[in-house]
This record gives sequence, C-alpha cells and structure tokens, in this order.
Amino acid sequence: MAKSKFQAKAQVKVGVKSKVKKPKSKYYDEHISTSQSSKSNNGFAVFVIVCIIIGASVSGILIAINKQDEDPNGTSGSGIQDGDLIHFKYVFYIDWNHDKEFTNDEYIMNADDFEWIVEENSEQGFPPGLYYNILGMKVGDTKLFTINANVDINKDGIDDITAIPVWEGEDSFGQYNLQYYIEIVKIN
Repeated sequence: MAKSKFQAKAQVKVGVKSKVKKPKSKYYDEHISTSQSSKSNNGFAVFVIVCIIIGASVSGILIAINKQDEDPNGTSGSGIQDGDLIHFKYVFYIDWNHDKEFTNDEYIMNADDFEWIVEENSEQGFPPGLYYNILGMKVGDTKLFTINANVDINKDGIDDITAIPVWEGEDSFGQYNLQYYIEIVKIN
C-alpha cells in the first residue's frame, strides 16, 4: 500500500522530532527519600509518638493520685513547711575554739522531744540556719549539719556570705560555728 503525502510527512516529523528523553539522574539521597521502604516507616513513627504521649499522660495521672494520698503524720509529701508545729530530737554543739571540729567539750545540750513552730524569725532562740536546714524534712528524717558563724563585716545585719540575717541570739552564739543533729518525730 502506498502512503499518502500526509502519512509520509507525519512519519518523517515523528521520526525526526520524537527523541527518546533520558531520565533525569537522581542523587543517592533522592532515591532513598522517594523509595517505598522509607515511606512505610511513617506509620511506625506515629505509633511510637502516640505510645509516648499515652505513657506520659498515665504517669502524670498516677503521680497526681499519689500526691493526694498523703498521710496526716507528714511521712510523705513536701515535708516541713513554714508555720508547721513539729516535734524533734536534737543534739547541739558550739565550736568555742573556732577549729571547726566538734568535740565532747563543746557539747551543749540535747532534747528528746522538743516542740517548735517552724518560723524563720523564731522567738524560741533558734538560729536562722536551723530554719533553712529543717524545711522539707519528713517524719523519721535525720540530718547532721553545721551552721557557720556569722560573717557581717559591714554590720548591715545580713551575713556577707549566705545573705541570711545574722543571728543575735543568746550569748552571741552567732559568732561561733554550730552543729546540730536533728531527728523529726512528728509534724502537725
């Protein structure tokens, strides 16, 4: 069969102008990001994130429930706070010779059941350092601590090192290092 002029022209145009296009070369990371294997991990990532959110929510709820179940004796929770009435045992030493070693000669007193309303500026004669060290303690807690002598060179009433008000207690004990051993017996 003979070709018409139109068919012959169409065949020439198609053959000349229709060039096979080469695929654009891809870089290694483009191939990975478009591959099917990386797309299938999206579901797993969403699953992991949802599990973390649910786990954190359940943990938060359990912690909140446990904090509500505090017992009235103060054995859990935030411990001693300002204004609490407490009963505690203590042993007290004063470093008379300023050597920062507390010996039997420097032993002053002990009490097996002392009652105190915890206040920063207590009228019961305790140094401010006792107040700051006792906050947060719970029933049964024990603590051995030293309250360093006041350093108030500029005589403004504030300790130059700790920024705590200096203690002008009985017999000016504030000028000596003090050591306490405390055991909390009861918190009201």
